Amino acid sequence: MRTRQALTDRRLGRRLHFLTVPVVAAAIAATSFSAQAADIVLVVGDSSNSGFNDPTPVEPVGGNGGNTLGAQRRIAFRYAAAILGSRVQSTVPIRIEAAFDSTFACGRNSATLASASPVTFVANFTSQSPREANIFYPLALANALRGRRVSNTVNDVTARFNPGLDSNADCLGGEGWYYGIDGATPDDQPSFVSTVGHELTHGLGFVSLVAVASGDGNQPGQFPRSPSGTRYPDIYSSFIQDLEVSGQPFWPDLTDEQRRESLTNTPNVVFAGDSTNANGAPALTQGTNQGRVKIYTPAALSRSSSIAHWDPSLGPDQIMEPFATGGDTVTRGIGLSSCVLQDIGWPLANGTRCPDDSNEAIQGDMTADDVEVEQPVEMVAGGQSASRDDDDGGSGGGGCTIADNARFDPLWMLLLVAAAGAVLRRRRTA
Repeated sequence: MRTRQALTDRRLGRRLHFLTVPVVAAAIAATSFSAQAADIVLVVGDSSNSGFNDPTPVEPVGGNGGNTLGAQRRIAFRYAAAILGSRVQSTVPIRIEAAFDSTFACGRNSATLASASPVTFVANFTSQSPREANIFYPLALANALRGRRVSNTVNDVTARFNPGLDSNADCLGGEGWYYGIDGATPDDQPSFVSTVGHELTHGLGFVSLVAVASGDGNQPGQFPRSPSGTRYPDIYSSFIQDLEVSGQPFWPDLTDEQRRESLTNTPNVVFAGDSTNANGAPALTQGTNQGRVKIYTPAALSRSSSIAHWDPSLGPDQIMEPFATGGDTVTRGIGLSSCVLQDIGWPLANGTRCPDDSNEAIQGDMTADDVEVEQPVEMVAGGQSASRDDDDGGSGGGGCTIADNARFDPLWMLLLVAAAGAVLRRRRTA
């Protein structure tokens, strides 16, 4: 059995401006941050006896010695979170509110695996940090650049996972999640570690807030409005470039109409951050245009995967492509993801480079045990802040949706396809 996966995301807020959807940041020069790897906190959003608290007995698998389903889920999540946390610097803990959501679709041939996004986005959060003015940043990155938590916020990323893979015999053939932490994911199972790694990368800022459909006062190609009414670009989109437009401007310099046309102008749309250009692109054997890395902008616009993923033509394959198999892994580096994180402003930790092809799953002295686990704390909103709501506003990137007309969520969808010839399969080795 083969697998195919897809993904997408969204938008932001301002003065300390907040908003209710995902965003990314502009190029940031060298910083004076300490070399402290980011502490990660898993805030469990499940009730007792469910999700991360599920008491169902299970056998150890792939280095994961948990003896209940909930314990294995926590171990695998903490392992994936430590992989990312050990690669970025922040003196402010990154708090991820996560739970399992039984409403996610799950059929024999397709399923929604997971959903994740920044809780909110922030612009102009301080005049002293190394950030661009009038650009939306995901909350975790804003905290890291600011050196302290943005006021009136508690959690930085929200994530949901599908429990049906483990409980429904008709869901993807009943194979269930692979909770092993050894990078040896079977071809017919989705890797929980890789899914968490993919989604949390979106939560750290690998996401565009440009609208890909009409809604919430936005038209395709537009950036979201700040509370003052001014439209600000997000940091990730600030590095998107259309090579076919005269002068090859970056997206913030295009008109809304030009940006709308650029949404589907494959293969001329690229991510052109300095680190990605200088170090990421030369490491690829394919998937570049004029020395810059192509992003996913298919001719048929997809709300569930356009913009915020690498183009599937990249070689070697990358964890942040829109299509993947259950056998992909993040246990041997995060590839070009480190390049994007560095370009949008994340200081890299523990000698992490662009691209990251380390043989060490977790860098430095950090371990999965360093990822703390808490029960949820209710966010108290204040000033010009807002928590994430269910209205996607039609923006693109940062997750997968099961259909283009579905509610926009940063979901990772898994499709099991019987015919091998119909499958796009990752070539990335475990």
